[in-house]
Amino acid sequence: MKHTTLLDVLLFGTVVLAAYRILRALYNVSPLHPLSKIPGPKLAAATYLPEFWHDVIKGGRYTHRIREMHEQYGPIVRINPDEIHCSDPAFIDDIYAAGGKRRDKPQHQVRALGAWSANIFGCADHDTHRIRRAAVARFFSRSMVSQLEEEIRGLAGRLCDKLLAEQGRGRPIDVTMAYSCLASDIISDYCFGQPFGLLAQEEWTPNFRQAGIAVVRPAYYFRFFPFLSPLVGLGRWFVNYLPEDLALFIRTLEIDVPALIAKTRAEMDAGIVSRARPTVFMELMQSDLPASEKTHDRLKSEAFSLLGAATETTSWALGTITYYLLRQPETMARLRAEVEAVVHDPRQLPPLPTLEKLPYLSAVIQEGLRLSYGVSSRTARIATHEDLIYRGEFNKKPIELILPRGYPVGMSPVITHHNETIFPDSYSFVPERWLDESSRRGLDKAFLSFSKGSRVCLGMNLAMCELHLTLAALTLRVFPHMRLFETTERDVRYDYDTLSPNPVRDSKGIRVTVE
Repeated sequence: MKHTTLLDVLLFGTVVLAAYRILRALYNVSPLHPLSKIPGPKLAAATYLPEFWHDVIKGGRYTHRIREMHEQYGPIVRINPDEIHCSDPAFIDDIYAAGGKRRDKPQHQVRALGAWSANIFGCADHDTHRIRRAAVARFFSRSMVSQLEEEIRGLAGRLCDKLLAEQGRGRPIDVTMAYSCLASDIISDYCFGQPFGLLAQEEWTPNFRQAGIAVVRPAYYFRFFPFLSPLVGLGRWFVNYLPEDLALFIRTLEIDVPALIAKTRAEMDAGIVSRARPTVFMELMQSDLPASEKTHDRLKSEAFSLLGAATETTSWALGTITYYLLRQPETMARLRAEVEAVVHDPRQLPPLPTLEKLPYLSAVIQEGLRLSYGVSSRTARIATHEDLIYRGEFNKKPIELILPRGYPVGMSPVITHHNETIFPDSYSFVPERWLDESSRRGLDKAFLSFSKGSRVCLGMNLAMCELHLTLAALTLRVFPHMRLFETTERDVRYDYDTLSPNPVRDSKGIRVTVE
């Protein structure tokens, strides 16, 4: 009698797994599957392989393939066995619902954050997200953000001083690195009551821009191989052997931030209030969250979410705006004239409400946000208690589809923001489109840079404050001396994403000189 060997077991397991995968793929494309009536390519409906190929092998490029699917199959397509994608802005409010309607995030999406998913942004469950968000929502309100206005104003001035110090050096700099230093200092000041001091260092590096991209680069691997996510925690043990920027980011998240959290906790336990205003993490620790939500690891994950999102999206938006303003002198001149009309001393900006009332400044910011996208990868929601009914048209024929409850339905700013019906000449930087009141409502409805609904970006008020103050200061003090250096539209146009947008891989950045 032959004995069963390890090889026999492995062969049997392989056959069983292969058989399961084949049967599962057949079920996915059969009429029995709840998504069987959703249009789309059969291979994407059968298996996750197309998504794996474009996002993992080719590196964050599935959005391009999804755009092609919409061109072929219409505004509603099935992009993998369990997920639907929509390109019609009219359906935004159904997908990203508010008003008490439950909307979960799919696990396939939040797994991309790996070991750092225990935060507001990476929360899949609707109720858990609501509890976590409520603990700090007041702190990100407009009235609370206004208390940081002077600090932002001061840091924006420091940014201008440092950029003007580049005069006479004749060297190109990537302005997104400079803006990353600014954004990191602002959000760290808001979170912990003290900036990281990146603007105070002599050079623009190290900073969090490239390091942040490097840290989230494995995001798509984590989606398909979630067992790899604990490897992120090993970075602290190799911090002295990593590139300077990445070492700074890992050291900040794994060493400095935990120390700041511990310091805040100790001060609160001792009844010490050492700051004139509260901080985000003071607010978290004083909240009604259960003890399980205030653990060291949970708070560290929240810090990763706040620092990463606030730094990357804002710095890229400012970089995008800078490029287009320098390339379009007539746009720059109109903006400068408007800001000069309310500013008597470039070093003394007026209050934020005054700047917010400037229509062209606000239009430039909106257009920059539209073309920088915020989070560029698709963001899906799961309607847990009701089917969604889509009514639209494709190729001049009416469409009505039932999107079953329990399945993710998502959209992508990179696709929605280039809807030519709503945003004509969509790849051009045209702030004037936001000045037409008759069409403004449609533009706002299709605008996804801050997402929508109950999970709308928590830091939106902070970002808009930062953008208004910084752009006004740059327009008056720095832009007249700034010139593009060997930078073209390929250096700002979306090519692939690592959750956030990236230009072509051989881009050297949005480089400028200050003369």
